[in-house]
Amino acid sequence: MPDPGESNPAPPQRFWTEFARSGERHFLGFVVDRGDLERRCTIEILVDGYPLKVLRAQDYVQQLAAARVGDGCYGFSFSLDQNVLAVGAVVEARLANIGTIVGQPIVLECASPPSRYSSVVGAVSWLGSLRFSGWVSNLEEVGELNVFVDGVLIMRARASGWSHVGDGQDARAVRAFDVHLPERFADGNAHQLEVVNLLGETLAGSPVAFLAVPGVPRSLPFSQYQEWRERFPANPGPIEACRIAVVMIGLEGMNDSEATLHEQSHPDWIAPFFPTAAGLATFEPGPVLSFLEGADCAYVVFALAGTLFLPATLERIVGAFAAIEGARAVYGDFDIRGDDGSVWPMALPAFDYERMLELGYCAHLFALRSADAIRSLSRGASSLYRLFNSLLDDRNSSGHDIIHLPGSLATLPSFDAAAASAALAAASLACLAHRGIEATATPNAAGVFPAVRISRNLESRSATIIVPTRNRRDLLEDCIESIRPACEGERVEIVVVDNDSSDAATLAYLEQIDNRIAKVLRASGPFNPARLVNSAARVANGDLLCLVDPHVKALDDRWLQEMMGRIGEPDVGAVGALLVRASGVVQHGGIVLGPGFAAAHAFSDRVDGDFGYADLLVAAHECSAVTAACLMTRRSDYLEVGGMDEVRFPIDFHDVDYCLKLRALGRRIVFTPHAKLIHDEPARSQIQARLFEREVQNLRTRWGSVLAADPFYSPMLSLDPCPFSALSWPPRTMEPRDSRSPSPLGVPHGF
Repeated sequence: MPDPGESNPAPPQRFWTEFARSGERHFLGFVVDRGDLERRCTIEILVDGYPLKVLRAQDYVQQLAAARVGDGCYGFSFSLDQNVLAVGAVVEARLANIGTIVGQPIVLECASPPSRYSSVVGAVSWLGSLRFSGWVSNLEEVGELNVFVDGVLIMRARASGWSHVGDGQDARAVRAFDVHLPERFADGNAHQLEVVNLLGETLAGSPVAFLAVPGVPRSLPFSQYQEWRERFPANPGPIEACRIAVVMIGLEGMNDSEATLHEQSHPDWIAPFFPTAAGLATFEPGPVLSFLEGADCAYVVFALAGTLFLPATLERIVGAFAAIEGARAVYGDFDIRGDDGSVWPMALPAFDYERMLELGYCAHLFALRSADAIRSLSRGASSLYRLFNSLLDDRNSSGHDIIHLPGSLATLPSFDAAAASAALAAASLACLAHRGIEATATPNAAGVFPAVRISRNLESRSATIIVPTRNRRDLLEDCIESIRPACEGERVEIVVVDNDSSDAATLAYLEQIDNRIAKVLRASGPFNPARLVNSAARVANGDLLCLVDPHVKALDDRWLQEMMGRIGEPDVGAVGALLVRASGVVQHGGIVLGPGFAAAHAFSDRVDGDFGYADLLVAAHECSAVTAACLMTRRSDYLEVGGMDEVRFPIDFHDVDYCLKLRALGRRIVFTPHAKLIHDEPARSQIQARLFEREVQNLRTRWGSVLAADPFYSPMLSLDPCPFSALSWPPRTMEPRDSRSPSPLGVPHGF
């Protein structure tokens, strides 16, 4: 610490302060109130803007005593936990209640050990019930993993997924594994699990104590789907006496389909087969129309020839129409076969317009009321995709009369999904054209479905990119420089909201870019991202707001145009981007409601380039929420719902709450993987962890019933921390469902 004697005369300011680091974990400083040398100041310690502790500056400082400054007792000292140092970037000392900075902030760039995980061979943790997850650092050297319970070898596991560990230079992608123990261990007794690699090395976290009881919800791996399906047969629902036409497109496999139709519990059906026309899922509409006009059927089921129906399929479809008044269409889940003949489930969402356009996911097995089927055929619909999406030709159609039936209805035949993409592209463009939207459709690679990328040709609108920040010039500068190319030629402004940055490098950079590259808005007070964005939204000039976290870096200059194209649809309230870590592991693939009775990012177990479950990482689709790390919305919508809730959700979940408020207005939330950026989100600090628990409770209080039933996440899938990774045992409610908007609970302040 500098000598405060005559060689360092006190500055003319009222407060004479110094702040320094005295060791790896230790810090000290002093504050002299020159207006009152006897007053002892209260100091607030902050790490990355989050208040950590409050202390009194009353320690004896020899240099002050030697300089005859009062009694010399104006000092303070403290230590930080190594976990805080490992994830923190900047430590500050400020005068409590005033905010005046003490000395200069201390940058912790070298605070954490250079490689915390370099000597760790892997780790394992308990997810609840009979499921465990973990990672290994080098699978190639250790092969499979031995899983012991109470000292007995139970199974071997292989790491087939991905995970991300570490921060900063220590961050890397590692292989991840799941362990689902046999049901016999759900016996109500305490057990211990241990995971050991084939070199005899025990993974960190072992042994893991766990307890599982019979009947408590748990998860099951997809590989045991056949057992799951037998254990939880679908409920047919209400019975209605009527005739059903089952229109099969194609001739290959017709005998197999007909055999399963003869096993139907619903007896009154007729099933004609029509040859394909120009390609898979296409047909000549005339013969189909002629048949239906004379068939006298209440409902028409459309499917590919070779589809193997489950015995209750027709009965369940009729029951869904009977259960929901006004339903115009019903589609259901289906199974696909692996190369070895194994059966795997495609657990679908409630109706998703965006996913329909890009994957045609709901058009391989669906049912229409006969009148709607005849109307579409008479207008020339000549593919399964066009038959289905013609229900959405009216721009005012919301899709709320399209019903999803959870639980498999059939096993689909194998087909050339790439060859079907041409029919899907034509159908999607026709639907958009009827809604008055010009667009292009580009073939896209996918794993299960035909896939196209839809690009809407919409009128350009003005936008404001909002970047909240505090210190860390390195992050902010990288972020700004990466997003600038996307702004060229567009009516886009960048607003940086500075929350009391104090280190000299950041302040110099803010001065450098202010009113040149960006507009710098000052916002004092505790770090509260929701409040910072709200302050910028009120003064933004753009019609659109694009929220960008300073940890984000753009990979190209096309991401902004992609997001603006999606938000151009009048019923879209927010658009989120695919975010990946620098290690290549996915950080955000949309947000799913329910895990932990809260919300979780999807696909954090996948790497960039993976198709994702049911091709969700290669196609735009709807979800209940997207992250504010890169979120686009209309300014008018933002102001209408009151922006982000900075009281209940200052740090976490303000984006989830905001998206749900938009959905309550009837807006759609769209995730697009066609806008991809890097987001190396830092690990949550101890301070943030305490705030996180409070905000989780606030989320549950306001949106509890909504969290329990995400319409875009199947009740067949588990609510473990990583969505789309396992089956739920038992499933949640499997009743027919639509994608209607949620309603929040009106919670008074203070609750």
